[in-house]
Amino acid sequence: MFSPGQKVWHRNGQRSGRVLEVDGNRVYIAQDNGAELDFPASELTATPPVTTDTAGDKLRSRVAAKSMTYEPPNRTLTAADMTPDHARVLAAIPQRTLRAVAALFERKPGAGRFSALAVADKLNVVTEITAVPYRTMREYSDRPGELGLLMGKGLADKSS
Repeated sequence: MFSPGQKVWHRNGQRSGRVLEVDGNRVYIAQDNGAELDFPASELTATPPVTTDTAGDKLRSRVAAKSMTYEPPNRTLTAADMTPDHARVLAAIPQRTLRAVAALFERKPGAGRFSALAVADKLNVVTEITAVPYRTMREYSDRPGELGLLMGKGLADKSS
């Protein structure tokens, strides 16, 4: 387990910090920039993740590691995956964000109307355009303002 003051890293290598407190399975950390976060203990490690380049060689610097872009694994939702929770998450996405996603989607040749898509297809399009995975959408579904901010970066990148 972790102890206060210990340096820990998130398993995806994107976040790290010093342990502030451990409460059961939750570990509260403070990042170098002062932001405080909490994670399940299973998502953290006491050893820095090994960062590799596309050839599998270890990167020599943090600058080189940060220059690599993260590509999430391809996980496309299907109609068979749908639950009422999926529809609830879609409804939690701010309307302004959905309109921006729809506009970008409908600009693609042969894409059709965003409004005609099924819930699974809409969530897949939102994930593709905003680069926010469904799990993150679900996690922030009770905070639509924060969810909209997370999605805004992906929208800005796709719009330019």
